[in-house]
Amino acid sequence: MDDSAKLAPFFPLGDLDSFAPSLVGDAPDQAEGLALLYEVSRELTAILDREELLRRIAQHVKRIVNYHVFTVMLWNETRQMLESVFAMHYDDAIPARLRLRLNQGITGMAAGERRPMRIGDVRKDSRYVQFDTDVEVRSELVIPLLLQDRLIGVLDLESTVPQAFTLDHERMLDTMGTYVAIALENARLYQEARENELRLLNDLNMAREIQRQLLPKGAREIPGLDLAAAYAPARELGGDFYDFHPYGEGRLAFALGDVSGKGTAAALYGSLAIGTLREVVTDHTLGAGKMLSVLNRRMFGARLEAKFIALLFGIYDAPARRLTLANGGEPYPLLVRNGETTEINVAGVPLGLFAESEYEEVTIDLQPGDVVVCASDGILESEDSDREEFGAERLHALLKGVNGDETSLSIANRILAATDDYSGAESTPHDDRTLILLRVTDEPTEDLYKLPIIY
Repeated sequence: MDDSAKLAPFFPLGDLDSFAPSLVGDAPDQAEGLALLYEVSRELTAILDREELLRRIAQHVKRIVNYHVFTVMLWNETRQMLESVFAMHYDDAIPARLRLRLNQGITGMAAGERRPMRIGDVRKDSRYVQFDTDVEVRSELVIPLLLQDRLIGVLDLESTVPQAFTLDHERMLDTMGTYVAIALENARLYQEARENELRLLNDLNMAREIQRQLLPKGAREIPGLDLAAAYAPARELGGDFYDFHPYGEGRLAFALGDVSGKGTAAALYGSLAIGTLREVVTDHTLGAGKMLSVLNRRMFGARLEAKFIALLFGIYDAPARRLTLANGGEPYPLLVRNGETTEINVAGVPLGLFAESEYEEVTIDLQPGDVVVCASDGILESEDSDREEFGAERLHALLKGVNGDETSLSIANRILAATDDYSGAESTPHDDRTLILLRVTDEPTEDLYKLPIIY
């Protein structure tokens, strides 16, 4: 190997002395050489694991020429150094910890000049330095690994025999070096892609957990109301969301939202909507329609191109058993009463599209046993293998089977299970599925003025 303190003028290259026949047999003839290179190129360029690739490179080089020390050094563009990544001492792998600058010693000069360097006797070359090894090196062959003129690294072969490397060896390995460079670059890109994929997956898992923690599990201290929510994102991050809020004594506000698009951008926009909603609902004097108008202006002011939110907002007044709804683009809520399911016709424009949208309200007086189902469009649009949607008719039929003792959570789970069964176990959902269910119970009137507690 080499050292900058030992640099000297470059000695002429060539087959100066006869090749030692005891070290290795005759070099392959041209036909055998071409066949070998073809085999090597096919195999090496198909290996993407770098450690396996380096081992196979060492084995294939050994088929062309024997060596006593073999080192692969790769070019680190950031550090501007050649760094050893693999080394063989005879037939044993050894730790590879060498670093060289370009034009430093024989190896660095071969890399810097982008051409092979073959030294018949390193004792006669002042550029060579013996590193910490028990091998008495006499000859060296360095092959630069290039992609066009971009340096990937070098192959460095050393032998204890003088004149161990011939011109034929040099030519064969130089040609093979092109395939080795391609294979190493493929392995590097593959490893980089894998690391990026794992990093992205870890980030997505963390983001999913943060997103789930933004969503409440439920609400207490709302006498006369059995409340439940269910959420099944189609991807790691969902564009649907829901939220619950105290809205004065005995009153609960809730929201069900669906952001346009999917993935990370939709999830972040949904988080922005949740934060804005929690800021605005502190003024619990606003009706449901006015609340949507305020939220719409705030989301429009964010001016995120091509993004909007379908949002259903409701206020439940426990003492009056009264539900007020305003809707900005979500599917109509459903009222289940005495085994019959009807749509609550309340419509409006999704939030964030127009600055001055106004929203109508619908007020319903509920009765004990009534169930209100608010579902995102992912429920109705769940598809089977023939791309047919689950649809409103199937949902209505399912809700006809609801009995007076069934909890809201049980009903919500049955709806999700039904859409899962309809789509099939092997299908990938194409949209998030979110539900909010309210079931009215018969509670004593003296406790109806508590402030709801969200958890």
